[in-house]
Amino acid sequence: MSETVDELLMIPGPTDISREVLKEMSSKTVAHYGEGWTEYYNETRSLIKDILHTNNDIYLFVGSGHAAIDASLGSLLEDGDQVLVLSNGIFGDKLARISRLYKAEVTVLEKEWGKAFDPERVDDFLDKSLNEYKAMLMVDVETSTGIRNPVKKLAEVAQKHELISFVDGVCSIGIEEFYMDEWNIDICVTASQKGLGAPPGLAMICLNDRVWQAIEARSDDIRGWYLNLEIMKEFEEKQKGWQPYGITMAVHNVMALKKALELIKEEGLNNRIERHRESAKFLRKRVREIGMKVLAGEEQACNAVTAIKNPEGYDSSFIIDKLQKKNIRIGNGLGELAGDYIRVGHMNQGAARINLYPVISALEEIIEERQDLQTVQDR
Repeated sequence: MSETVDELLMIPGPTDISREVLKEMSSKTVAHYGEGWTEYYNETRSLIKDILHTNNDIYLFVGSGHAAIDASLGSLLEDGDQVLVLSNGIFGDKLARISRLYKAEVTVLEKEWGKAFDPERVDDFLDKSLNEYKAMLMVDVETSTGIRNPVKKLAEVAQKHELISFVDGVCSIGIEEFYMDEWNIDICVTASQKGLGAPPGLAMICLNDRVWQAIEARSDDIRGWYLNLEIMKEFEEKQKGWQPYGITMAVHNVMALKKALELIKEEGLNNRIERHRESAKFLRKRVREIGMKVLAGEEQACNAVTAIKNPEGYDSSFIIDKLQKKNIRIGNGLGELAGDYIRVGHMNQGAARINLYPVISALEEIIEERQDLQTVQDR
């Protein structure tokens, strides 16, 4: 691997993280059990609850955000359960695919990529549907497009129709407003490496009593052991004060996450959200000013990532390579946007103008070079 110490990491996750957080990854190894460690672990979980604005149960898994999605859906869904998935991007599609792997009968309500869901449309669909859905699954921030769905209103629709609301908050928690209990969201999953500003490696599930009731009412056993919420709850209850899980916990990742959460608390969650909001708005404004198009409309754009249309005749790989030569790393489009769009992440330390200016300047150079080339060709 080449030396990338000074690389500006502006991809849609993992994010560049502070030295204070990184330092925790080189701390002395400690046992993943015992009263002292359990207290530390519970303090970490409490800090996550503060960000989610919840009193619900929360579990940490060693893995990516998809480990949390797998554990949630695998624990909740049974063969033949009817599920409604709201999909307007690649991660909505993944929710549908994972649900099908657990033998659920999946209905996908689609929306054009780059457009947020209209809660009234979803409500109308459910009013007319003859299906008896168990849950409604949605993505908060769709990382593939840079839009944010109105999860508060969508959760209200789910509640009206007595559906369990599941929210993929992997790319939103920590940098978008999120009030799990107040908004009556039943399950939320997230991960350490994006809005929370910690290294990749930990996934989190937060769920309420309504979900536990549905899990307990299953007619068959949950498949698997590790990604099994019933097993996690069993260890939580039996080993509460010593080791509230049945696996070897990634202690360094927990230490780094705790430090990252403490830094969020120190900054102030509302201040952090506003910083990300202003940084995202600034980037979108400057990108438009230099003549490039942003996929998400301003009303629906998120704080985390921006999908930008490539200038005509330019492939994403060309733009990515150009920026890479300046030691700036950005992301390609995903799915149907691959090759035609680039994605710039602006989370955690990336949500600062000092880190946005080099990206904007590099894109501006590409636009100017293109205009100069066009002028020569026209002659």
